[in-house]
Amino acid sequence: MAILGMNRRNALIARLNPREAIKGVNQKFETKQRLAAAGVPVPPTLALIGDEAKSAAFDYASLPDAFAIKPNRGRRGEGVILVDGRVKGGWRKLSGEVLTEKALRAHVTRILAGELSLEGGNSDAALIEPLIRAHPDFARMVPFGLPDIRIICLGDVPLMAMTRLPTQESGGRANLHQGAVGAAIDFRSGTIFRAVLGQDEVFEHPSTNVALIGAGLPFWRETVAAARRCSGALGLGYVGVDLVIDATRGVQVLECNAYPGLEIQNVNGAGLGSRIALVERLQRERARAARRAGTEAAHSRTAGMRPVKDPRAALRDAGRRIADRVTGAFLLPVSLAA
Repeated sequence: MAILGMNRRNALIARLNPREAIKGVNQKFETKQRLAAAGVPVPPTLALIGDEAKSAAFDYASLPDAFAIKPNRGRRGEGVILVDGRVKGGWRKLSGEVLTEKALRAHVTRILAGELSLEGGNSDAALIEPLIRAHPDFARMVPFGLPDIRIICLGDVPLMAMTRLPTQESGGRANLHQGAVGAAIDFRSGTIFRAVLGQDEVFEHPSTNVALIGAGLPFWRETVAAARRCSGALGLGYVGVDLVIDATRGVQVLECNAYPGLEIQNVNGAGLGSRIALVERLQRERARAARRAGTEAAHSRTAGMRPVKDPRAALRDAGRRIADRVTGAFLLPVSLAA
């Protein structure tokens, strides 16, 4: 199987992801706005606090019982606080600790100072959203925490998918390097066909003993459809889309990554390299079909005849055919699809 290594990945990103698009995707609020404008489901925004004056004027007591606060330009989950209820003196964090209003204001001050941002040392903004609660089909698999889904896309074509399932060892975090389970997802059925913990293949969740192979994910078609819209909305040719399934709102895109990691290949037991080559070959066919359609339309106009086919429609049709053909190819057994 053709594994995509770091050097090839970086070359691909340099070719397909413009610098301005990469810079834009690193800002969560701005990314949410662009995704929402493209019809992509994203979590609502409760507040965006951009400076100390707004923080001083903000009524923190008006926040709901459950919410999440994060840096607008955060990195690797740093600076994220999750609150799931009110208690005497403030709110209760998912860790069980009490978060007072004073401590919350101090945390916002750290975010505004840029201490928790990607760049570090620059000003940032604090983004507050409703707390996402895992859909029951996901919640039953894990001891606690929020499972997520990663889908890698080349343009609007989904290449590979996995779900990351928190464990006791990972502390409820959906992070493979901290001990979460990575589970590969079949595009057609939305079911898990392979799962790994570190380098070891597993068949049950290590913390809950729930059987993973064959387990179905809710809202799978909607999940893939949301991921496919992200590339065009953000101007990224190669993107990792992170989604969750909320118990009440359904599919929600949390963020998009212009430098998605490569661990998904180990989880799927397949390489991204051959899939990318297949998509790019089909995209060249798409471009040739569009040029032919444009030539036919031009000849028809010159001859005073009605164009046989709208070239833009031909391009859209060819794009849909590529996505269907590619996704179908990735449904083969791992030894054949790799």
